[in-house]
Amino acid sequence: MTTIPQLDQNELSILQRLVTDLVTKQLGHATAGHVDMIARLQHMEQAAWTTGADRQTLQVITSGRRLLGDASDLTPDALKRRPVRKRPGDRSYALRHA
Repeated sequence: MTTIPQLDQNELSILQRLVTDLVTKQLGHATAGHVDMIARLQHMEQAAWTTGADRQTLQVITSGRRLLGDASDLTPDALKRRPVRKRPGDRSYALRHA
């Protein structure tokens, strides 16, 4: 059985500040770079759900994605309901097009 590491409060606080700083800096740039940052935040959010991060951390990540223009719902319940769309040989297609 695989154990999922848990983040302590200090690590969560650092993650929240990191996300806030990244999104704030991205908002000052052209929207072309937003796609990459949104993808990174989506990965962070899924990792946060997996590791059992607190609600505040999840909210910071979700708010950052929404500020950059991503309105997709990445909650575990929503992901279960969504059909997986995948191109052959492209493992990240479903995540990028969620």
